[in-house]
Amino acid sequence: MLLQWCTLEPSEKGGLAAIRFSCPVRVQSIRIFPLGAKPFSKSLDTVSQTKPQAFFLDVYFNAQLITNPDAKERPKQSNALVPTSIAYAGGQMDFTVDMGSEHATRLMIVKGNFEAVSMAIYGEVVSDSHASPSNLQPRPLPTVTAAPLSAALDPANARDPTQLARQLLKLIPDAPELELVIRLVFCLKPSNEDWDLPEFPHLYPDLDNLPADFDLETALSLTTRPVPDDISSKAASQFTDKVAQCVSPKDKSPNQAYQIASILCNLASQHPSIVKGFLDKIDLHSVFDRTTLEDDTTLLRLLYAAANSDVARRLDTPQVLELLSFLGSDLNAERDMRSTTRRLLARIRGWNDLRDAFSNTQGDFIAAASTMQDIGTEEQSFGIWLESMIMNEDVVTSLAENPVLPVVLPHLLSHRHITNPPSQDEFVAFVRAFVGVSCVLAVYAWSDSLPDEHCRARALSILRLWQSVDGYREIVNHLLLLRQMTFRLECMTDNDTPTQSGIDAEHILVDLAKDPRAILRSNFVKCILNIGTSTSFITDDERSSMRQAAFVVDDGFTGAVDELLRPVERPPTFGSLRTLRVALAYIERELDEDDESHLLDDFWDEAKCSLTACLGDILMPIVEEIRSLFSLRQFPPPRRGQDVVAQLFWTADDILRLFLRLVPTYPLPMRMLRTLATNVADIFVCTDAADMRYSGSSQPSVAAQETRQSCIDLIRALGNQPPIVSGGKPGAQLVLRVLLEHGLQSDTLDPTHHLLQVFYLVDSLLPAEDCSESQRALWVQSVIPTALKELWTFCHSLDTENKLHLIRRLSALDQGAVAVGEWLLLEEVKDMSRAVQALREGDPADQRRRATQTQVAHFFRFFADLLQGSLARWCTQSLAATDEATHLLASAFMTIFDLHLMPPHFGDVMESLAAEYDIFDNELRWAIVVGLWRSSQAPELSSGRLERRLGNSVKILATITPSYLDPARTTAEVGSVLLTLARHTELVEGDAAHSVVSLLEWFAKTATSIPKMGSLHTVSSEQFGTFRDRLKDTLPVEWKQRLDAACCELVFGSASVPVQEPTPLPESIELSLHDIEELLRQNIPTPSTPPRRPLNQDVLGLVTVSPPALLRSPAVTGLTKTYSNNDFRQLRQSSARANTSRLPSMHVDVGVAIAA
Repeated sequence: MLLQWCTLEPSEKGGLAAIRFSCPVRVQSIRIFPLGAKPFSKSLDTVSQTKPQAFFLDVYFNAQLITNPDAKERPKQSNALVPTSIAYAGGQMDFTVDMGSEHATRLMIVKGNFEAVSMAIYGEVVSDSHASPSNLQPRPLPTVTAAPLSAALDPANARDPTQLARQLLKLIPDAPELELVIRLVFCLKPSNEDWDLPEFPHLYPDLDNLPADFDLETALSLTTRPVPDDISSKAASQFTDKVAQCVSPKDKSPNQAYQIASILCNLASQHPSIVKGFLDKIDLHSVFDRTTLEDDTTLLRLLYAAANSDVARRLDTPQVLELLSFLGSDLNAERDMRSTTRRLLARIRGWNDLRDAFSNTQGDFIAAASTMQDIGTEEQSFGIWLESMIMNEDVVTSLAENPVLPVVLPHLLSHRHITNPPSQDEFVAFVRAFVGVSCVLAVYAWSDSLPDEHCRARALSILRLWQSVDGYREIVNHLLLLRQMTFRLECMTDNDTPTQSGIDAEHILVDLAKDPRAILRSNFVKCILNIGTSTSFITDDERSSMRQAAFVVDDGFTGAVDELLRPVERPPTFGSLRTLRVALAYIERELDEDDESHLLDDFWDEAKCSLTACLGDILMPIVEEIRSLFSLRQFPPPRRGQDVVAQLFWTADDILRLFLRLVPTYPLPMRMLRTLATNVADIFVCTDAADMRYSGSSQPSVAAQETRQSCIDLIRALGNQPPIVSGGKPGAQLVLRVLLEHGLQSDTLDPTHHLLQVFYLVDSLLPAEDCSESQRALWVQSVIPTALKELWTFCHSLDTENKLHLIRRLSALDQGAVAVGEWLLLEEVKDMSRAVQALREGDPADQRRRATQTQVAHFFRFFADLLQGSLARWCTQSLAATDEATHLLASAFMTIFDLHLMPPHFGDVMESLAAEYDIFDNELRWAIVVGLWRSSQAPELSSGRLERRLGNSVKILATITPSYLDPARTTAEVGSVLLTLARHTELVEGDAAHSVVSLLEWFAKTATSIPKMGSLHTVSSEQFGTFRDRLKDTLPVEWKQRLDAACCELVFGSASVPVQEPTPLPESIELSLHDIEELLRQNIPTPSTPPRRPLNQDVLGLVTVSPPALLRSPAVTGLTKTYSNNDFRQLRQSSARANTSRLPSMHVDVGVAIAA
């Protein structure tokens, strides 16, 4: 709400103005209006009087603590002034004020060099107490969606990505073409004298009138200025002919090679026709060989020139590639020279990848993007490449032939390994965005050089906008690290009067400094250290934080080591984490550029410890801080800004990636490996928690997802670590046991979520199904057998789906060698059997009984999924191969039948087992038959399932040895089936009716040898007769005759025994906290007083431990003594070591026996 509208005029002395509010308020924002603006549409007489156009303001708020109505004492009001500053650069500007929720203000003081300022103050009125609302109405949080870029500011979705830059150039009067601007800004930089000439920038060399004494030096001088794009072919041909005449194939001097390379470098940024003409006339193979390319400057000129598409194509010959490969691997050459040669070789090949990517949907887009990333680190290469992208007809046509499709820009400039390559449409959009941003940067540099404030401010505002857009951000930040860009931004931070372009420049620098790898660039370090105090946006704290990070790089290797050895700041801040990440990035860069062993030795000499040990010490507090953010014990969780949370995850990610680089070459000791695996598991768990807490596009979520992949990669690397010593344990064995144990030790984290996430890590650690035989043998023979106990405990704690997945992975890995999957299945059967036995014995506690019932229900769900999936055949064969498994399973089934319980998915389990009945013994077959009969009585059973279950039961029953069957039990079970079917005769038709007849025929046939099998006494003859009559109505004549024949052999009772309805077992259980407490308390034995033993008079047979003061007391005159009343108290007080933690006894009888 609007709190105040006012126009302030400063006092003559001190330049102060003040606003006093009538009641405490909480200011949220201040809006300043320019001169002549009318802020209110309904009050046109209100006009802003702000003067001058731009100025600085110092704002002070009198802070008042908001009191709580329940507080016994009201805090004393202080006169503290909370300062802030405002840089007004003209126009209508909003400034956010964060006063927090604990403070309010009634006084606002403004100080500055201004004549008048018209402002609107927005916020809310604060009452003197926190009154609880009478009716709380919960409201959902608003959904924030990112607005898409407008088409004019989105070159990624424009067929001509240079259009925005060309429109910006039109803001400058008499501006040259974009091609000439790029040439002058990045490639052929004019001298200071040229800027002052009236015909600038159109200063061209005179190629029509070449001097008579023309030589390579003259040609090089002429090409330092841009050649007009409309140059005549005659002049261009004359120039290239002259240069060709000056080249001597026999001259192998480094000077000629350098001059040709320099001329080629200068021409590479010119019109393509000149470059092609030059390449046609000069034989590069005769100029450059092993002798002439030993000069670093010559190689650098060729490297810059190879950013041109035509030059790279001409250098792409077997002879040149072979030469560069030899020079790049020559250990006798200097390291910088080898590095430059390898970059030149990669650039030549990279242009092939880039051209191919425009037309090949299966191109190597990552390699092409890597080439663009390398080119974007040098101004000369960058300018030449950009000229080719917008002037080379072949390149422009290839890019334009791709349709403009709305796609998400991929992140291809990341220093991380890209696992998911982009599609061709995504890569084309990335290239267009790269070209569009590059052209706008060129326009910004040109407008800043003139200077033209209008164009510069507009270009900077676009760059600042792109910094906040995902996909554009990494392109802008990468190109802003060019040397001249950081220098220009640095110069714009020193302003006596605030300007919008200066404020944008400071915003850009602050955002750029958030990336630790950006601070590794020496030119950016210089920029940070040169930022002064007269800034409009950068605060003193921010400047100090940026300088601290820059000093780490400025101090070199020693500064990075010192930062790594410094204790981690607790609680961490954004600045401290950034400084630490800069040190980690510095070490990583040194590992890239130097030999790893040399760097590790240098680190040991500097730090007196190993790099891995140092990284482990840093990781520990970082993990603790991350865990505290998602701890269940801390409610509410500690308040951390999203930038700090993201930095915590990125810091952990940097450390993990360093470990990932070092572990394959330098294995970790056992203790460090265990600690690291535990920390990685905790980080992995918290990454998923962060992804659920924060929105998907937020920094914490993005950082967590990147760190999550590093956790998986490092766990796999630790699992592949070989034994450190001969006969030692492999890394996989240690890591697997650590994860299995740690999965059940969540500490303060959510235990269910913790277990599930650690399971994902275990699943990532297990070898893939197509792993090598050696790796499979290692796991099957050396890893899994040593962790069977932990594996079973971990597997048993998993939910059904993940337990099934783990057993499937282990059985596929084992392939029957050790039978670990079979063993886990047997243990599950044993556990279920114990649970069923507990139900039979009857637990008096209701909580325990319900929990046990749910446990049995979960087993049947797991068992049903196992029998219906791809492991069905394996499961049944594994059960049949072990007599113990079939016996336990059959006994448990029969106990469930006796208790009249019905687990979920029970019928599906019986049908799956019935399909493989022939591999089971009589005991399990009989249990399957009874199970099929019991499941046939389930309500709402379809006729198809009824037919299958009855048909299978008859088929299996015929294979069981009749003498094994108990006639009473068998007839009782069949009687229940018949009684149930009699109540649902509409289901008994077709094949189901045939199955009933077949079942009765079996009983009739068996009764001939076992007479009791024909006595179905649990079914009355009257009720069966009614059922038989209805059954006949559905049968053909032949089946009717068979039914009558079977019934003649059976005897029915006089009255039916009621069928007892089974109790369904619940798949879930709801327990109160009291119930859980009772469950846990049941495992604690009840304390009891030990029985008192009579005192043995035999001195040698009794030894009693007594207080030392008593044994040393002079009052002890014999072997035993009896104390009464206060005697014992007096002895206690006479001791030098009196125990004052407890009251003395009023009456103690102590028997003392001393044995010699």
